[in-house]
This record gives sequence, C-alpha cells and structure tokens, in this order.
Amino acid sequence: MRKLLLFFAVLIVTLCSAMAQKSITGKVIDESGEPLPGVSVFVKGTTTGTVTGIDGDYTLGGVPEQSTLVFSYIGMITQEIAITNQSSVNVTLQADAIGLEEVIAIGYGTEQRGSITGAISSVSTDDIQEMPVTSAGNALQGRAAGVVALQNGSRPGDGVTIRVRGRRSLTADNNPLFVVDGIPYSGNINDINPKDIKSMEVLKDASATAIYGSRGANGVILITTTRGGDMPTTVSYNGYYGVTSPLGEPTMMTGPEFYQLKVDGGYSITDADQNAFERGVSTDWADLVISNGYKQSHQVGVRGGNAKTAFAMSVNYYNEQGIIETQDFTRKTFRLNIDHKISDRVRVGTSTQISDKLKNVGTNGYGSALAASPLAEPYDEEGNIIYQPASDPLRWNPLADYVDGAVINEEDDFRVFANIFGEIDITKDLNYRMNYGVDYQKNRDGLFQGSLSSSRQYSSPRARKIHANELVTTFENILTYVKDINENHSIKATGLFSVQESSWEETRLDVEDLPYEHQLFHNLGTAETVREYDSNLSEWGIMSFMGRINYSLKDKYLLTLTGRYDGSSRLAEGNKWGFFPSAAALWKVSNESFMQNQSLFSDLRLRASYGVTGNTGIDPYQTRGGLSRTTYSFAGGSGFGYRPQDIANPELQWESSATFNIGVDFGIGQSIAGSFEIYQTNTTDLLLERKLPITSGFDNIMTNVGETQNQGWEFSLNARLVDKKDFTWSADLNLFGNTEKIVDLYGDKTDDVGNRWFIGESLTVWYDYEKLGIWQLGEEDAAAVYQATPGEIKVKDVPDENGEIDNIINQDDRQILGSNIPTMTLGLGSRMEYKDFELSFLLFGSFGQMIYNQFEVNNSTLQGRYNNLAVDYWTTDNPTNDHPKADGTREGPRFGSTRGYQKGDFLKVKNIQLGYNLPKNTLSKIGVKAMKIYINADTPLVFSRLSKNGIDPESYDGNIGADTPDIKMYSLGVNIDF
Repeated sequence: MRKLLLFFAVLIVTLCSAMAQKSITGKVIDESGEPLPGVSVFVKGTTTGTVTGIDGDYTLGGVPEQSTLVFSYIGMITQEIAITNQSSVNVTLQADAIGLEEVIAIGYGTEQRGSITGAISSVSTDDIQEMPVTSAGNALQGRAAGVVALQNGSRPGDGVTIRVRGRRSLTADNNPLFVVDGIPYSGNINDINPKDIKSMEVLKDASATAIYGSRGANGVILITTTRGGDMPTTVSYNGYYGVTSPLGEPTMMTGPEFYQLKVDGGYSITDADQNAFERGVSTDWADLVISNGYKQSHQVGVRGGNAKTAFAMSVNYYNEQGIIETQDFTRKTFRLNIDHKISDRVRVGTSTQISDKLKNVGTNGYGSALAASPLAEPYDEEGNIIYQPASDPLRWNPLADYVDGAVINEEDDFRVFANIFGEIDITKDLNYRMNYGVDYQKNRDGLFQGSLSSSRQYSSPRARKIHANELVTTFENILTYVKDINENHSIKATGLFSVQESSWEETRLDVEDLPYEHQLFHNLGTAETVREYDSNLSEWGIMSFMGRINYSLKDKYLLTLTGRYDGSSRLAEGNKWGFFPSAAALWKVSNESFMQNQSLFSDLRLRASYGVTGNTGIDPYQTRGGLSRTTYSFAGGSGFGYRPQDIANPELQWESSATFNIGVDFGIGQSIAGSFEIYQTNTTDLLLERKLPITSGFDNIMTNVGETQNQGWEFSLNARLVDKKDFTWSADLNLFGNTEKIVDLYGDKTDDVGNRWFIGESLTVWYDYEKLGIWQLGEEDAAAVYQATPGEIKVKDVPDENGEIDNIINQDDRQILGSNIPTMTLGLGSRMEYKDFELSFLLFGSFGQMIYNQFEVNNSTLQGRYNNLAVDYWTTDNPTNDHPKADGTREGPRFGSTRGYQKGDFLKVKNIQLGYNLPKNTLSKIGVKAMKIYINADTPLVFSRLSKNGIDPESYDGNIGADTPDIKMYSLGVNIDF
C-alpha cells in the first residue's frame, strides 16, 4: 500500500510540477511577404502547440525556457528556432516543393514525410476541395498510387469501390479500413462530407498497416478533418450548383429499323405494329425517361480559437436530383471539432459528426425504356398514360413508375460518429491519450409498389419496411514515448490497448394486398397478405494490443518495428487470437557525406519492409453453423421445424497476408519529387466459402484453404514546373500496376470451374466461348458440323491436350478471356496559378481490364420482341462479322454472350476547374477576407472503345448494363471567408 501511495504521490507531483514557462508571440510569412495562416507552431519534443491565424499571427503559451520552437506548413521547409530570452519570434518560411517536411498521419501518430519507413500515399486538401465530389471515395480517383477507386453505380448517392493494391481474398472482405480522426469507421465513407476533410493518407504496405493488425489487411485510409487553432474567428461559405446530363446514351433502333428487324427475323407482326409503322410512329423511350438533373452543395463553417480552445464547426447541405426524376439523394451533415487545453500538460477534445441521408433509389425506368418497342406510343390522344402500349401484353409502360406515389423506394440513414479524447503529458517525453468513439447508425428502408407500377401490373399493391440499428463503440489507450538520447540517437515508442464492439439489429416486414395505396409503407398492419417477416441480431468484438518502436541513428538510418496481437470473436475457439509483426528500414542516402558534393539529388531515400497482417472479414457466427425453417407433412397438415443450413467449422482461423515492399524516394532540386515502389503480397489460409457436392445436403462451408498472390509497382512524380512571382505551375503523376493470381485453392493445385477460380489466373475472370465471327454464305458445310447455319455466331473449337479438334462445341471449349480488374491505372493532375487566376485539371485512366457489355447482349437480342441496339447485324445482303442474323424464333442468338466481352480501357478528363480569387484589398473594404469564384466541368470527356456507342466503360465489377447512365456536370461555385 505504501508503494502504491508513493507512486500516486510521485505521479501527482510530476503532473503538477511546472518548469519556468512563458508566452511567445510572432508572425509567419512566406518569401513574398504574404502572411501564412494555418502554420503549425509547437515546442519540440512536446505536444504543446498552436497554429497561425488568418494574418499569420500566433500566440503560444506555456513555452519552457531553453526550448526550441518548430514551424511547419505543407509545402514549406520546416524551421526550428531555439528560444532563449525572446518573447517575440517572427519567421519567414521557404517553399519546399518536394515536401520532406510535411507532417502526415501514420496511424496513432504523425511523422515527417522524409522520415516515413512505410509505403504511404497522401491526398491533400487542395485535391479534395477542388472537385465537387459526393464522397471522399470519389476524391481518391486518380490521386493516390496503389489505389483503384471505380464507381459501383450511377444513381444519386452511389459511391465507389476502393481497393488498395488489389484483392487478396476470394470470398472474405476486401475493403480497406477507414479511420476518421483516429477512430475506425464502419462501412463506406459516403456519410463523410468531403468539405470537412483536411487530408487523406493511404497506408499500403504491411509496415504501415500492421499497426492496425487484422483491421489493416486490405490497406488503411486515414481521414483527418479540419480543426481550429489560435486564430481570429473565420466564417466561411462554400457552395456550388451544377447541371447534370447523361455522359452518353446508346443508340437504339428507330421505329422503321425495329420493324425491319421483325421482318428479317420472321417475328410475327401484329396489326398494331403494322398500323404504327404505316403512321410513322418512332418513340424514343429513353428520351422520355431521361432529363437533366442537378447537384448542389452549401456549407457554412466557423473556425477559430485562442491559446486555450480551438474549434471548427460546419453545417453542410448536399442535394442531387438524378437524370431519372424518380432518383435523388439528400445529405445533411453537422460537424463539431473542439480542442481544449486544461493546462499546459492536459488536453481534451472531441470530433463529432451527425449526418442524415435520404436516398430515393427509384426504379430502373431506363432499362425498361431501352427495351420498349419504338412502334408503341406512351400516351393516348387525351394525354393519358397507356399502361400496356405494346402488342406484347407483358410489356409495361416505364412512365407508369413516374406517376406520383406509384413507386417509392427510400433509404433513410441517420448516423452519429463521435470521438471524445483526453491526453496528458505525464513527463516531457511520455504522453498518454485516451480515445472513446461512438458510431450509431439508424437505417430505415421503405418500398412501395402501387397496382399500376411496372412491378405489379394491375396486381395488388406491395409494401416493405426494414428497420436496422447498429452501435459500434471503440475504446483506445495510447502511450507515446519520444526521446532524443543525444545528437545521434532518437527513439519513439507507441503502445496501444483497444477494444471495439458492435451490435446490429434488423427487423423486416413485407406485405401485399393493401386496402388503400396512399398509406405507402407506413401502415403495414392493414395488409391482407404477409409475404415475409424476419428479425436478426449480430454482435462481434475485437480486442487488440499493439507496440511500435521508431529508431533513428544520425537521421540517416531509421528502423520501425511493429507488433499487434488481435483477438476476434468471429473466429473459432482456440483460434481467435493472432499476432501480426512487421519491420521496416529507411536509409536517407542524401544525408550521407558522399552525397554532399553532388547537385542532382536534393533527396534520396531507400526503404524496405516486410510484415504480416490478418483478415477476419466474415460475418459473425460462421464458425457455429446455422438452421433454417422448413415445413413437412404432419397429421394431414403442415408442420414447421428446422433443418441444418450451414455447416459449423470450429477450426476457422485468421486469413494472413505477408507483404514485402521495396521503395525509393527521390527529389531533384527543389522542384521535382517522386517515388517508386515494388511489392509482393502472399495471402494464405483464405477465408473461403467452399462449394460442396449437392449430395452432401449443403451448399457450401466456410474454410481456411487456398492462397493468392499480388505483385505490383507504383510510380509517383510531383513537379513544380514553373515557379515565378506571378505564375506557378505544378503537376502530379501517378501510375499503378498490379497483377493478382490464385496460387492454390484446395491444396491440390486444381481449378474450381464451377466458381470460375483458376490456378495462376486473376481472382475473377471472364470464362466463356470465344467469338470468331459469323458463319458466312459458302461455309454451310463447315457450319453444319457444329449444327449451325450461315448468319449464326461462330465460336472457337478449342484443341484438346493433344492438339486435336473434336468438331464439337461443348463446355470444354470455354476459355479464360480476360479479367474485370485493370492491370494499370493512371492519374495526372495539374494546377496553374497566374496572379489571381487558377486553372486545374485531372485525368484518370484505367487499362488492361475486360468489361462485359450487357448492351451488346441483353439489349441486342435480335429477336423482335424488345427494342434493339442499332447494331450491324447479318443478312444475306450484309455479310458482317459483328452480329448474327435476326431470329424471331428464339429469345437470343446462340452463343450470344460472346458478343459482350470487350476491352474496357478508358481515359477520362475527370475534372477541369477555372477559378478567380478576388483582390484582397478590394474585399477588405466590404469585410471579406477571401473570395474565390470558379466554374467546373466534371467528366466532360471520355476516351474509350465504347465512347462511340455512348457507353461509359467504368465499373468496378466490369458489368456495363442498362442501369442509370453515368453523368457529366457543369457547375458554378464560390468560396468566401468572412
């Protein structure tokens, strides 16, 4: 007890003791004499600091005698100034084009870019803010080497699918971990308002991600939001309004063309079709369901503070009306970041965001419109909708879903994401921080389909409602020890203990036969028929211990050692815990004496790392198996019981990924900086949902089998091309190439054709017959061998193992045609400033992937029942090899799917922005600090093989179909600081 009391007494004395301290004031300017707001000013070796205000002024209290002040700012060379008797310190910072002094987040801490041992890419606030993007994920497109961000839909509110250095798992989760202001963020990042983001860092190799253990197996994206500082209060408004339109539309057949298709295919022509043809009817259904939409964003923010308290608060309203009028998306967000110094050693704060999203998913009226007959008319002579406009009784007017109240499909999401922290400098060298994060989500999905909607077609109305709630809590304890032992040695140690828990509940009810339609999905108890009812509960937890040591010798040789011990409730007893180590080394070659007499490299660093991370990305309870409800005959009636549905696997354990990375960072003069990386990741013990023979009575089982491999390279180049007083021009280039393959599946190096998994190939491939062309006149005998006739698709008869042709087309003739994953992505951004004008653009390209063009297949059946793409199809007078002959006797051509596989390479002009900054001397007269007006073009141009057909090839899964078309936008915006 005495020892315990003595310990607390020493601790209290340590916390309460104060060295001789004073307050320092000053001003920070750039080389041209302009004040620099937002410069970080802190006491070296401590966390005591502040930032400069809008006029470059700062005040920093609690500065010990005989200490050193550090001044750092993005794009500027960091300065250190020793304090003796000064009470005022003014500083002029010089430009640092290669960014070695930039401080970036590395996970549970920060580090200067020039001292980072792992592979990390950064996206700056300028990159994020200059584009009118819906979410932070969109801002990653073309901005970070090693990251593929491709859209997963074009409806308002849809985001992108993000992969960091490819995929590792066949059936487990491949999504990266998002960390917002230090707290893991569940799900996607569509809730995060891009205007609140200061920077994003992407941790890519095992050394950088191992600090997050099992959470970082697929990469980590750190998001840091804007905070206040010791500065005058600034009120800002950022807003834009833009008009959207389809990026392109496929050309469908006109009325006469469709009529001729029916004739050529021998499809029966009804009296209604004949009459419409004779009257010249040619309805462009796509034009009826597509119109211009818009996007708008309005944000008011307040930033400021004093030496004790810093704050940043913002309110944002984002609204998007889709080009299909039944689709829209609205997001409202509120953010409050507060940092408060209780004393020179104790600090507390919070980062809180509240968001409310409403997404009207709408219906796919576009797909129905493309299939509708151009010989049909949408309205009668009095302007009323004709619900069955075509001769086909199963075809419904797609405009029926546009009637108010006909179809409502809403997703309403409310979320509170809050982080409360407190930290204390136990000693000058030792800091403790506590983070407590709460992530609460409340979701309500409502669906109503009226009796006259295209889904119900005169049948009774249907309604469905799903309520879900999720609460995720995170508790972290972090100790950081920083010590400069002498002028040659420095050490930084970080320790962590954390616990994260999640509880998710869902209730759903699906009904039919509602007595009246205007109740929509709000009174389901009145329904006569219950289609489905269900409820679920899912809980999981993860506990972690982590340690990291950063050691520096003479600021030339740096070593980072990291170990994390994770325990996951999702895995089986005895296998819940996994240890994930990593090591990384950095050699600052440019700091060596033999480099001092050369003038080419201003920076040259070599990096190497190796580490292991884990993946537990499976649903809870998969180790325990499951039951499903079943019915059986009992006493002449129905009995209810349960049967096994999933097989339990009590041996389920961690999926592990081991990564080796080599990188070189270089700077040429003060105007060019770049890096080059090569890496290889081997993932073993895959969490694989393995198919089982149907005779087992089960569909599949989750097991640890198989191995995959990723190999790739990354190249980044940043250049300040021109740096004059009135004109600056900079450019950023990044290239990324990745190849993934399956090394093994079930331990015997055999393929799994049923799942389309092949040893040595990408994780997903297109596996089908290869189209060679069309059988032509004069090839009747050769075609007859394959039971084909001229005008039908000719596919390749693949030789067997002995090189012989069997003259039979069967499943053995299918081949691997390609993969939907690109082998290289490109991003090229540039920014020019001339006096008060700014011009920037971004190019984004993806190459090497194969897409499946469903327009060529599903919208080109050539049988006369549905409208068709205006394709070049075969006739005796038009012996083309593009498309087969029309045939009204079948739903689609034989081997018709072979037409859909096409090269998906594309290059997009992703963004162009022209801005004008109004002169400050003019603005000061009306009480405005800064004002920028800009015009923006979002995706104005796309170059691809599909562009001529009006189709955008960008899609993560490679399927290009008749859903909502992709869009382009032209907008006008303004940024104002008061």
